[in-house]
Amino acid sequence: ITGAGHGIGKELAIGYASLGATVVCWDINEENNNETMNDIKKKGNDSVYAYRCNVADEKEVFRVAKKVKEEVGDVTILINNAGIAFVKSFLNLSPDEITRGINVNMTAHYWTLKAFLSSMIEKNHGHIVSISSLAAFFNICYGTVYCPTKFAVSAIMDSLSDELYVLSNGKSSIKFTTIYPFFVRTGFTVI
Repeated sequence: ITGAGHGIGKELAIGYASLGATVVCWDINEENNNETMNDIKKKGNDSVYAYRCNVADEKEVFRVAKKVKEEVGDVTILINNAGIAFVKSFLNLSPDEITRGINVNMTAHYWTLKAFLSSMIEKNHGHIVSISSLAAFFNICYGTVYCPTKFAVSAIMDSLSDELYVLSNGKSSIKFTTIYPFFVRTGFTVI
């Protein structure tokens, strides 16, 4: 689960752990991520791991994914949840903020998919879940980076699902789910 240090990602990690799943938490904020892991352990599930990972950094994603495979095993459910939003007018967004928004909200999905999808295809088993947003379907004020990146998540998931269907002659058992939450107060928005 990317972005497991707070908000939706943290709640997903706690929820999956309560169902007995082995949970791997990724977050750029190591302190928050470790807090999620410790909260899960306090509830009696020791099958939880926390890794600091900047999902927008391709090399770091592949390095941490390799470590996860070695230390935990194959990932069978990948939840791409990490996200960021800058509540600023377009003209006030810095080039770095625009790039960061695109890289965290969209490009990171490519890196995690590249890192984990191959083993799912080999076993013909897995589930990819991506957290998008209702903002993928309509424009919002100050959403010039956020809205298009969330729309792109939907397109990535639909295209990849179709691609695997064609490549497997309709025999792929890998599932794809895109979730479109409405506004949720999670603390991930940067003002």
